[in-house]
Amino acid sequence: MKLKHILKRAFQSITVASLTVSLALPVSASSMDPGEFAKQNGAYTPAGNPSVTIDHSAIAARKKLKDKDVLGPVDPAYTMDVSYDSENHHVSGTMNVTFKNNIMDNLENLYFNLWGNAETFAENGGGMDVANIKVNGKKAEYEMNGTSLHISGLSLKENKPVNVEMDFEVNLPEQQDRFGWYKDTVSMGNWFPILSVYDDEGWNVDPYYPYGEAFYSVSGSYDVTVTTEKEQVIAATGTEIGQPTVHGDLATHRYKAFNVRDFAMEMNPNYHVISTKVNNVDVNVYYSDEHAKYADALLESGAESIQLFSEKFGKYPWPELDVVTMEGWFGGMEYPQLVMISFSGERSLEWTKSVNAHEIGHQWFYGIIGDNEYDEPWLDESFASFAASLYDGELDSLEVPPVPDEYYHLSSPVSDFTARASEGGINYYYWMIYGYGSSTLNDLRQELGDSVFYEAMRSYFKEQKFGVSSTEEFISAMERSSGMDLSEFFNSHRVFVSDQQ
Repeated sequence: MKLKHILKRAFQSITVASLTVSLALPVSASSMDPGEFAKQNGAYTPAGNPSVTIDHSAIAARKKLKDKDVLGPVDPAYTMDVSYDSENHHVSGTMNVTFKNNIMDNLENLYFNLWGNAETFAENGGGMDVANIKVNGKKAEYEMNGTSLHISGLSLKENKPVNVEMDFEVNLPEQQDRFGWYKDTVSMGNWFPILSVYDDEGWNVDPYYPYGEAFYSVSGSYDVTVTTEKEQVIAATGTEIGQPTVHGDLATHRYKAFNVRDFAMEMNPNYHVISTKVNNVDVNVYYSDEHAKYADALLESGAESIQLFSEKFGKYPWPELDVVTMEGWFGGMEYPQLVMISFSGERSLEWTKSVNAHEIGHQWFYGIIGDNEYDEPWLDESFASFAASLYDGELDSLEVPPVPDEYYHLSSPVSDFTARASEGGINYYYWMIYGYGSSTLNDLRQELGDSVFYEAMRSYFKEQKFGVSSTEEFISAMERSSGMDLSEFFNSHRVFVSDQQ
């Protein structure tokens, strides 16, 4: 059994019963005594008897309500005009976002997430600031609180368009991360103010999670103009429109992206690019000299992953995918149409291909089929890990048990793991959400058989394409497509709809 392709920084040998696995964890999260992990006594059993029995008519009714009244704001269209100064590692510019207020009449508040203000970035010089906010052309009241921007004092009519304008500035931290700079490479993930999501819980302004993802956004469109030094080679979400305009030492690039839930960029003046095409999708690998040995493997696995996952899950919907190399601790990170593969020391070509397949799997599970990554992290990480094992040809060896402590569910939110961080909760997050989660999906494949399972996955893809899914909706889709009652299966695998209720 092989879990070593999960996000990597360090290995820790953890024993559960008679099974020993090498599990990749951030160094700061790997101090747990391995003996504690296997401790069987004192496990917490949730009160009552959580059930995943599904009322399909109720789900259909809730889905109509969710689409009409709860999940929003819908149809966001972002227009940004920014400049990046590589000497000072500083971004400045303007943003204009329009969307439809499908939430409520006389909507008084709006929230944006400012992920660049997370503590882990502030420690290394990172941060974000906003100014001159206007809503529908009128100056608005606002306040920032960590990674949350709150705009108040509004009265927005239901089902009417809303326009928000603001100036913003970003200082990139000096660190090897999805947001930051290191040597010549600039990583711009989660770098701009992005609309928070309003759902049946209200506004989602959950904290930043450095060991995984806490991101949650709806699909929209982006029109992004970037001015920077003309030597910079840029990979980005979407497609570049025309050729860059050069003026002196600077060049201006413009990118457009549709049906995406975020926009990311990676820059390095020393990048080389190799490309291929599969299923009418342009696959581009951006690599620096020190990572040249991995370029062909990334291109090969990129094309193969798109072909395989399109067949098994549903057609890749965008015209382009960029794979970029960088130095970093985390192995890989996903954004729509762009994945970052980070190298720390020497890596095997097998590792390179598998991590790439995992991140490309996220193009389906997070990118196309969205989810609340803080409340239901298994809906993207378990699925991407399953996709990587499918690509690796290792499904038959996926036999990862759950952690003995029954406090931890596969459907647990991130907060359940961080609440017990001092007791190894972050380790359990990796074990459950990556390892046990992918194993659970494989158990479901074996339960249903390949034909029924992949047909159900393609049906799930069609239902949720460019939307936001939930555990309840995934179970419902699998039951309806297979014609089976799967409540016993999901209960026995610690997947409980009640975890999100």
